[in-house]
Amino acid sequence: MALPVRSELVPKQSWRSRREVTPVARAKKKAARPSGGAAAPMNPMAEQVGPDFYDVRAMADALTAHDAEPVTPAELEERRTRHEVLGVRTADEQWIFPTWQVNDAVVLPGLDEVLTAFAGHPAWSVALWLRTPREELAERTPHEALVAGEIASVVELAGVVAARWA
Repeated sequence: MALPVRSELVPKQSWRSRREVTPVARAKKKAARPSGGAAAPMNPMAEQVGPDFYDVRAMADALTAHDAEPVTPAELEERRTRHEVLGVRTADEQWIFPTWQVNDAVVLPGLDEVLTAFAGHPAWSVALWLRTPREELAERTPHEALVAGEIASVVELAGVVAARWA
């Protein structure tokens, strides 16, 4: 099952407006089409986690500031293993990265603390947790609460949930 993986950057947007931008929806449709032109089937779990993903090269580009040295794939891997960015592995052993976690070369504030709280747990499970509405967050997702700047409450909740998962 193919996932819509981007090899190009999503246009710059604010954290809050990412869902409202129609060019992203158009890019999603384009990215979902394999070379044969037919729409690729979407995995429901990937749809919830993403629905859009960067491949390694595009994520490295997304993390590179305008006038900075490019982030290399090796540096990206180091950042992933240090729990600074969220990467999930596909069935064909490729690393992909949800596009919502980076904006204008900056990783969503607080994400690193959440990922550290979940260290050792499966990345797909953590990604699903981040994108699933929680009663403790007034039926918002932890991702939405991070975007709203509620870092401390999300990190605290992540610690509680990670301990339950252990």
